[in-house]
Amino acid sequence: MHAVLENIVQRFSRELNGLDLDTVQRHPLEKSYLWGIQEIVEHLVLSYRLSTRELEGCLAKGRVAGRQRRTPVQWVLQLMVLSFGHFPRGAPALEETMPGVGFMPAADGEDLAALLRKELELLDEVLGRCRRQYGMERVAADPILGPMRVDQWRRFHFIHTAHHLEQLLRVKNELAPEVNRSNVFSVALAEKLRIPAQRSVT
Repeated sequence: MHAVLENIVQRFSRELNGLDLDTVQRHPLEKSYLWGIQEIVEHLVLSYRLSTRELEGCLAKGRVAGRQRRTPVQWVLQLMVLSFGHFPRGAPALEETMPGVGFMPAADGEDLAALLRKELELLDEVLGRCRRQYGMERVAADPILGPMRVDQWRRFHFIHTAHHLEQLLRVKNELAPEVNRSNVFSVALAEKLRIPAQRSVT
């Protein structure tokens, strides 16, 4: 897996490992509309699968999104998310990425970590094929951010996963305060990325 994605999946896995089945199924404040730990992972898994399908469709068609223009809103969102590493808190998830009852069997933290890695590896493999076939073209369009290059897709999923890692830490602090947690967000996300806005990550 590309080092950028390997970095974030390792951080996420460290926080999931050691969590038992009961803990990952509970909801913060005992409110069912607040995502628990398994639902956070389910949302990420669905996000990875949605991107994988979009990119595989691009490969199958033999076409890229290079000629597709970004809207002004998409340009601003790409600047905010990809360049400055800011993922707006409270932004609604796409319907296709909403976790739901029965989407996947109840699992403990170790199993969730393994699933997260598996799905991110599949996405990264498809991104690698897009990079080899299309180079630095914009390969496919995200429903919110619009058309992106392979390096931008990787950066987006790093930032999106990091955003939900922060959420996981807040939930874990409430549900399992006795479990040791690493302080993975002691510095600004943009600083941790260490990826200049104009530098490609291939």
